[in-house]
Amino acid sequence: MTMAESRISAKLLLTLSLTLGPFCARADLYSAGVAYHKNDFESAFKEYRELAELGQPTAQYNLAVMYAGGKGTAISNTSAHAWASLAHANGDPNAAALVEILGPLLTSTSLQVSQDIQSRFAPAALSARLMPQFLTDREYIDREPVRRVKAYIPEYPPEAARSGIQGEVYVEFVVAPDGRARLPRILYAVPMGHFEDLVRDSVMRSSFLPARIKGVPVATTISNFYYFKVPGAALKDYGSLEIRVQQTLKKAESGDVGAQLLYAMMIAGLPQLHQTYDKALPWFLKAAQSGSPYAQYQIGTGLLLGRGCQCDAAKGDVWLEKAAQADQPDAQVTVAEHLLRDHPTPETVLSALVWLERAAKQNNSSARLYLAALLATNPQPGVHDPARALALTDSIMKPLHDDPTVWEVHAAANAARGNYHDAVKDQARAIKEATALGWDLAPLHERQELYSSNQPWSGNLLSY
Repeated sequence: MTMAESRISAKLLLTLSLTLGPFCARADLYSAGVAYHKNDFESAFKEYRELAELGQPTAQYNLAVMYAGGKGTAISNTSAHAWASLAHANGDPNAAALVEILGPLLTSTSLQVSQDIQSRFAPAALSARLMPQFLTDREYIDREPVRRVKAYIPEYPPEAARSGIQGEVYVEFVVAPDGRARLPRILYAVPMGHFEDLVRDSVMRSSFLPARIKGVPVATTISNFYYFKVPGAALKDYGSLEIRVQQTLKKAESGDVGAQLLYAMMIAGLPQLHQTYDKALPWFLKAAQSGSPYAQYQIGTGLLLGRGCQCDAAKGDVWLEKAAQADQPDAQVTVAEHLLRDHPTPETVLSALVWLERAAKQNNSSARLYLAALLATNPQPGVHDPARALALTDSIMKPLHDDPTVWEVHAAANAARGNYHDAVKDQARAIKEATALGWDLAPLHERQELYSSNQPWSGNLLSY
């Protein structure tokens, strides 16, 4: 390092101290900013570096500041110049001044090193390595989309109405080839504990035209966003919803990560907005680049499924791994789900088990259901545990008592224990609930025949 590279002018130090603070107040950017102001520079540097490598401009700028000031790392005007240049290219308003200050301090060799760093993390390089290629005005490229035939409109909860409680819920679910919903996942609920059961009931009782590939119905994931407003509080239908959407968009455009996430959910799940999922994905991406594990999960699943973007499993794996390692339970369930698809090996089954165990520890009902199904129906040593599968399904039975899948898993677990009498009873309950919901009953009756003949069932109960 030359003397010029190690020398930071008083003007530069003043610039660093004045500009770092105001831009650190969101999501993981917030936690990095908190670490910085607590003088935990090592943690702040690590967090900013991770987000900067995802293309987040504020993180790139703050990383440049830390390199220039020697906070959490050795002083490097070369690295500072590289990251400030990237931040400037990505629209950070402060980065140009920092680049201008740092440029004269670098030798021609250092400038080349800076350019090499920039080329690795430039938008084109990140696009090739990490970013989704968005579709245009469509949810999937390979199939006719799901269409709603009849939406089941739930009644407003009386207790919430009496208390003036309003809320929002975002749910993802699979529309099976029979046009009925399976496996609803509540991914966002504010306030929690008031509307989730209502939303599950609405999803399960609605009917759809399934997605089709070359005319053949296929299982497909879609989303719904529910907005609950106390009856009588609005003068016209969706008037307050329109205001809520516009307020959220304004905050999202200002860089509010939470608003970016919420606005993406609104686009994805509100048919009133007449938008397709490809319009939601860029907002999910902004939040994902800022470190939101839930948004990273959305980007990962979008890439894996080709939802809103070109299918790219390698890129999807990167985003899902980030979200799963951050203990985002839906990402962990999705990773496990994909490990179990088609013809899983003993190794991939064990890997799926690890992810499901981590998610189940967070009391995630989807994780518990998937884990119970795996323990009940997979005969692999070290995995097969029907007694625990029963306990897991019992733990989620109360809120999901009218979901046929829960009864199916319970039946399979009883059959795996050799308790065929109870398996037949559980399967009969599953068939009863599935009949009420209009499901295709053929696979349920096939399993019932096995249990009636004192035979267990093995396979993936949650694949449609």
